Amino acid sequence: MDLIKIKFVDFFLGFIQTDNGIYTLLSKFYNLEISDEPDFVFYSCWGNTHLTYSCTKIFVTGENVRPNFFHCDYALGFDFLDRENYLRLPLYVYWKDFKPDDLVFPKYNRVIENNPKTKFCCFVVSNSVSKHRIEFFKKLTTYKQVDSGGKVLNTISGPISNKLDFMRPYRFMIAFENSSFPGYVTEKIYECFFTNTIPIYWGSDRIEADFNPQRILNRMDYESDESLIDRIIYLEKNEIAYLDFIRQPVFVNNIISTYFDVDRIRIFFDMIFSGSKETQVRGIRKQIGTLLRKKRNFEIKFLKPKFR
Repeated sequence: MDLIKIKFVDFFLGFIQTDNGIYTLLSKFYNLEISDEPDFVFYSCWGNTHLTYSCTKIFVTGENVRPNFFHCDYALGFDFLDRENYLRLPLYVYWKDFKPDDLVFPKYNRVIENNPKTKFCCFVVSNSVSKHRIEFFKKLTTYKQVDSGGKVLNTISGPISNKLDFMRPYRFMIAFENSSFPGYVTEKIYECFFTNTIPIYWGSDRIEADFNPQRILNRMDYESDESLIDRIIYLEKNEIAYLDFIRQPVFVNNIISTYFDVDRIRIFFDMIFSGSKETQVRGIRKQIGTLLRKKRNFEIKFLKPKFR
């Protein structure tokens, strides 16, 4: 197997080159080496270091940010785009070492059995970006205590150390995304399924492309926060309805979605790694990309748009 020299730049603080979802996923298929002289650079939205490289550039995002195709040769993201140089690969697909097979019945019965419920609802948030989810948390708390284990609105004497262990006893979890955009689905809802917790969700208006909407309490399906809270109360008080809800398949028709298809992922990266090792981001294309990046940064800083 040929050695493929790569590097990760412009990711969040504390990002580890050899301990992240993309590296773990690709190392199953390829012989990777982290190099200061890479042939392929993976970059994200937290800086501009990628502009100094002349090798092939692959944009990766776990944030609600659109790919800037004037700056990248290829991109991985949440958007539903039909481009040869783009792969829809939501963050949850390569989140830690979770196995989607565990979420398919009859195997999923084990998840249900191993996560008995003794508590009402939890909330784990470490930033206050989304005012909508904070407002919903406060409204639901007026009905019954919601245990908050994150840095924001913490109610349990400090942030938790293990999110999944914290979630296990709860019937419900407020799993609102930071922002809403079609296709933007992170690990928040995915983690709920592995602890047999019902996600109270807000985010993508196309969630059915990723998971079974019948296994989700989606804020977008209700006229108001209050009507959704009424539904939560009903499921909490009606054991038969609750059991029927959690026995709905996680995936539509109990079939793992195409986004987990390893052949699909490998075909895309075979195309990348067998192609040019030089970026096409140069000249006027690079200049346009830089202007678009500056425009986006200005809008985020001063206009605070809902969608990025």
